[in-house]
Amino acid sequence: MVVGFIILTGLIVYLIISIVMIFFGVRYARKKGIPGWKGGVLTAVVMYLLMFWDFIPFHVAYKYYCATEGGYTLNQTLEAWKEDNPGVAETLVPKKEPEYTKTEVKERYILNQRFAWDIYTTKHILGIRKRDNRVVDVEKGEVLAQYIDFDSNQNSLNPKKFRDFRFWLEAPSCEESDGLRTRPWNYVFNKFMYLVQYQREFAK
Repeated sequence: MVVGFIILTGLIVYLIISIVMIFFGVRYARKKGIPGWKGGVLTAVVMYLLMFWDFIPFHVAYKYYCATEGGYTLNQTLEAWKEDNPGVAETLVPKKEPEYTKTEVKERYILNQRFAWDIYTTKHILGIRKRDNRVVDVEKGEVLAQYIDFDSNQNSLNPKKFRDFRFWLEAPSCEESDGLRTRPWNYVFNKFMYLVQYQREFAK
């Protein structure tokens, strides 16, 4: 509630300043013998760009990344992995509380003696965050499954930086931005990760 009030107040103040600037833009244009509406439009464009210049580029880039890189890829099924590693699956013991490690490059959760969940987080242009999730055979270094997602890494409800107040740049998971939820890849990835961790299907 407080955050919403702050954002609303800021927008109202900026709107008032913009209206005043447009008024002066119209007067200045008329003094120079230029139609007032041209001065007003130019001033309005400038005021818009001062605050919202990256709105369109951000969402265009976000949609592009989601469409071209986002989604789920299964490189090898568990059954195929078992064929390549006979007798190993029966020896695996799942870690109910996966061990967690973090470096500058990645986060890792150890799922059992053979599999881990790796997360690579990188930043793209305009603050777009890429989350590259992988199920990895830690012994061979092979990636069995991969799920890539993008978001704006914002929290308007609990703002900690100025960008958090710029709600017009907020973008959730690629899948959450799809109102029809036609690509539930995160669920598919988590289901496969559960399968390799416990060597059994997730019970619905």
